[in-house]
Amino acid sequence: MSVSDATTPARPAASSERRPITVLFADIAGSTAIAERMDPEDWTVLVGEAFRRMNSTIERYEGTIARLMGDGVLAFFGAPTAHEDDPERAVRCGLDMVREIDELSAAQKSPDAHSLRVRVGINSGPVVVGVVGTESANEYTAMGDTVNVAARMQGNARPGSVLVTSATHRFVSALVESVDVGMLELKGKSDAVHAYEITGLRADAVKSRGLLGVRAPMIGRDQQLAKLEEVFSIVRAGQGRVACVLGEPGLGKSRLLAELHASLRRSGAPVRWIDGGCLSYGETVPYHLVVDVVRSMIGVNAAADEAHVAQALESQLRDLLGDTWAENYAYLAHLLSLPLAPEMQARLSILEMEAIKRYVASLVNVLRAMSARGPVVLVCDDVHWADSASVDVLLQVEAGLAALPVFLILSSRVERASAGWRLISGARDVFGDALTEIRLEPLSLEDSRTLVSNLLHIESLPAEIRDLILAKAEGNPFFVEEVIRMLMDRGAIVQEGDRWVATERVATIEIPDTIHGLLLARIDKLPRDSKRTLRVASVIGRQFGVTILERLLDTKTS
Repeated sequence: MSVSDATTPARPAASSERRPITVLFADIAGSTAIAERMDPEDWTVLVGEAFRRMNSTIERYEGTIARLMGDGVLAFFGAPTAHEDDPERAVRCGLDMVREIDELSAAQKSPDAHSLRVRVGINSGPVVVGVVGTESANEYTAMGDTVNVAARMQGNARPGSVLVTSATHRFVSALVESVDVGMLELKGKSDAVHAYEITGLRADAVKSRGLLGVRAPMIGRDQQLAKLEEVFSIVRAGQGRVACVLGEPGLGKSRLLAELHASLRRSGAPVRWIDGGCLSYGETVPYHLVVDVVRSMIGVNAAADEAHVAQALESQLRDLLGDTWAENYAYLAHLLSLPLAPEMQARLSILEMEAIKRYVASLVNVLRAMSARGPVVLVCDDVHWADSASVDVLLQVEAGLAALPVFLILSSRVERASAGWRLISGARDVFGDALTEIRLEPLSLEDSRTLVSNLLHIESLPAEIRDLILAKAEGNPFFVEEVIRMLMDRGAIVQEGDRWVATERVATIEIPDTIHGLLLARIDKLPRDSKRTLRVASVIGRQFGVTILERLLDTKTS
């Protein structure tokens, strides 16, 4: 696949727009040589299956297949629909592509097919996207240097590997294992590009938010933390409780729960902490939240192999359930997609309509046994991304927890149309007054100033830059950290000894790409008319009269 073929210039349509995206190129390495050695029909079948797997992987991560080119594919993450974690989705997609094609190659009877490998190149940055071409022949595409560099990354990748630019790597560095390849001289580029080879996901992956290497004390959430600690004391006394932690993106829901966990550890309180989280692309992945909960119950992470997971599950259930371990093992192993011995398989007279009941019963049995030894905290984080199957299971689990010393904590954005919101509503119905709702609001100006000071460790940041940071962030802790990160990356502020100094006059601050993606993801969910209204309003300014907007839109606003 040539770069020139992939990035042929074209005139964008009037409806084109500029936006940050992540571009993925993948091609089958050495396809010509492999094709020469194979029967044409066999090669056609093999390539067809390879493309089916690659395309399916792109769709699973909600990317857009922009073009199929001979032995390769071009995909966009962030256009036409943005997600707040498009770079992460693209990298996960690339790793899964490599694994899928490796498995396909190994399964072939023909030795000539065993060398089949895919190379993946990824880059993030601004592009202009839109429909190009004529009425009879057109396509949705992206134009800009971001696309060219992604293609060059693919060309430089080793067969069976994922190569990304530093522009992508900075978004995912907390999530992946990588090798610093150094600076690459790319054809057509005057400046070298810093590249990393992604070798896998980190077993201890954390959310890639905030300033890496900088851990500031939690600010402005003391009352909320104290409330959660108070509720835990009730659970410790033997009563079940639920807390719902609600707030917009970046206000610190996950950080608050991490601080609660740390506080309980410091206090020496006997507690079993179970931590389940949702994936941003997980709404279409059945049972993904429940699977994460079970993995946390038995102490394994997503990178653990089948043998390790099976051993951990059996060991935990034997310890907790004694003679009844085997029946519960069969259903939880089925949930985790583990292979079962014939005698275990015989226990699974499980119809789809019965599956939820069996999963619920086994989960409640485990939680009951755990809570008999001490209080349990069960966290379900980011439930606005929960899948419907997990919600159906956990709704029934909720009903079985009221009489147990279990503290169920649900964290969510206020997205009432999401499947996960049913967990919030269900908890209110089951627990009534025994439910505590905590809504996180933006930080006060004073707390925001303290956060900036703590992140930079000193008070000597120029006042005009500090004020610009605070104005742009509007009390959102995540926004504060990302604006500071952007200024560091730009070299606008640097550390000299014990002081932070401005290297340039910073009159304005752009929106960082991380925040831009989050905002675009929210905007892309709006109806078309609402998007048009928002675009017109953004041109007018931050404050304006409704009549001005109505005149520009030539319509009445509601």
